[in-house]
Amino acid sequence: MKLYHSTGSANSRRVRIFLAEKGLELALVPVDLGKREQRSDEYRMINPRQMVPTVVLEDGTAIGEVPAIWRYLDEAYPSKPPLGATPKEKALVGMWERRAELEGFAAVMEGVRNALPGQGQRPVRENRRYRLTNPD
Repeated sequence: MKLYHSTGSANSRRVRIFLAEKGLELALVPVDLGKREQRSDEYRMINPRQMVPTVVLEDGTAIGEVPAIWRYLDEAYPSKPPLGATPKEKALVGMWERRAELEGFAAVMEGVRNALPGQGQRPVRENRRYRLTNPD
């Protein structure tokens, strides 16, 4: 398995922390967001949304989106389940993770992303037809 990630990406960091908590090691493939490597034709073949992180399984299946990556890893490697061992624990972890994402993480992510070279002035969930050219 490989993890395509960026050291400056908060979402990539979330997956790396999860891997550390599980005691798993994946091959790390750096993607330089400042150089827009996520927009390359090669990376587009891995993740059509051109986002990091992405885990690529041995059979070539690509899984993007942090919660989906977490869920796959937690179920594929069930020891040390950080997402909970019981249905109740899993529901509570999912609830708090979603609240943290909606009520805090999204705003922080946009601020960090717009501070990076080559990423500024672009909303987190970009609609390519309506690019943000002047935030004022």
